[in-house]
Amino acid sequence: MRKNLKLIFVILSILSCIFICSCQKPRTDEITPATIDILKIGKADCIVINTGSKIVMIDTGEEENLDTIQSYMSTKGYSTIDTLILTHYDKDHIGGAREVILNYNVINVIESKFEDSTVEYINYHNALYSKNSTPIKLTKRYKFTYDSCEFEIDIPKKNKYETKQDNNTSLITSMKCGEKRFLFCGDAMELRLEEFINEDYGCYDLAKLPYHGNYLENYREFLSSTNLSYGVITDSKKNPASNETLSLLTEYGITTYQTRNGLVSISTDGKEIIISQK
Repeated sequence: MRKNLKLIFVILSILSCIFICSCQKPRTDEITPATIDILKIGKADCIVINTGSKIVMIDTGEEENLDTIQSYMSTKGYSTIDTLILTHYDKDHIGGAREVILNYNVINVIESKFEDSTVEYINYHNALYSKNSTPIKLTKRYKFTYDSCEFEIDIPKKNKYETKQDNNTSLITSMKCGEKRFLFCGDAMELRLEEFINEDYGCYDLAKLPYHGNYLENYREFLSSTNLSYGVITDSKKNPASNETLSLLTEYGITTYQTRNGLVSISTDGKEIIISQK
C-alpha cells in the first residue's frame, strides 16, 4: 500500500512539474514589434525595417545621400543588412547601393529580372562582384519571413513596357505584421499599378506611395483598391508631391506624411500603428 502511495505521489509530482513548465512557456502567437523608418533624403527612397532581429533595407537613395544614410545606420547601431531590396535601377533608388554593399554586411540582395547600363547599375554590380555576392533576381512572386513580419514581393508582369520602363519595372513589396499590412511601391507608374490592382491583394493600413507623390491616372483606382489609412511620400521642398495627388489623398481620408518635413518613423505591435516625424 505504501509503495502504491509513493508511486502515486511520484506520478502526481511529475505531472505537476510538466503543467507548471508548460504554463511558463512563452506564447507562440505573440508578435515581435517592428519599426519602419523612411528617411528624409530628398526625392529619393531609402526605407529601413527592423523586424526585431533582422534588418531589411528597401532602396539606397542617391550617392549624395550616403552621409545621411550612414549617419542613420550609425545612430541605430546597424552594421548588418539581412536583405536589401532594390525596387528598380533609377539613380535615386540605387545610387547608394555600391557604398552600402561595400560598407555593411549585406547578406541578401534582391533585384528584378531587368538589367540596365547606367553607371549606378554597373557600380552596384561591381560591388557585388567584389564581395563575391550574387543577387536574387526575381522571376516570380517572392516571399520570406523575419520574426513576426511576412514579406511578399510582387514582380513586373511584362518583359517590356511601352512607356517609362524604368519606373514600371518597380518591385512592389508588402509586409504583414500581426493584423497590420504595409505596402512599399517603389516608383510604380500607371502600367505597373494596373498590374498590381488587377491582382487584388486586398487592403493595407499604410503605403509608401508610388513615384514620389506625382499624380498618376489610376491613382484613384489604386487608393480604392488598397483602402489605406496612412500614406508616406518621399519628396523634397524642391520636388514636392503634386497638389492633385495631395487633394486626392485628402478626399480619401488618408493621413499623409511627406519626407520633405522629416524622417517618418513607424512602429507596430501587430495591432496598432504609431507614427512620428522628425
